Amino acid sequence: MLSNFRTKRWHWISSSILQFEINQNPDLDQRVSLTTLLQLRHQIIFVGGKEILRGEELEGLGFKKFDALHIACAESGNADILLTTDDRMLRRAKRYRAQLRVRVENPYTWLQEIN
Repeated sequence: MLSNFRTKRWHWISSSILQFEINQNPDLDQRVSLTTLLQLRHQIIFVGGKEILRGEELEGLGFKKFDALHIACAESGNADILLTTDDRMLRRAKRYRAQLRVRVENPYTWLQEIN
């Protein structure tokens, strides 16, 4: 999967909220590994006023604050898909699919679908 980002077959849009969450990880080894992995990203969306407002709308649907900001940033970046292993976020995204401007999927499920 990562080779698709290295070869630029896929375009990885990340966000400043992801970097913030990684920096909060108390495990130094994980923090370093994840920060290194982020070197493969092609674009970063910074959380601004537009994303905060959209995040608040999404929180109104029951998304957790950071999950709402991840979605808001993905929408701002015009991402085709947001991949997450967070089951709670996935269930809520499925429930509110019509209100989202980005598809939210589990990476394993999505990879099975495209292969």
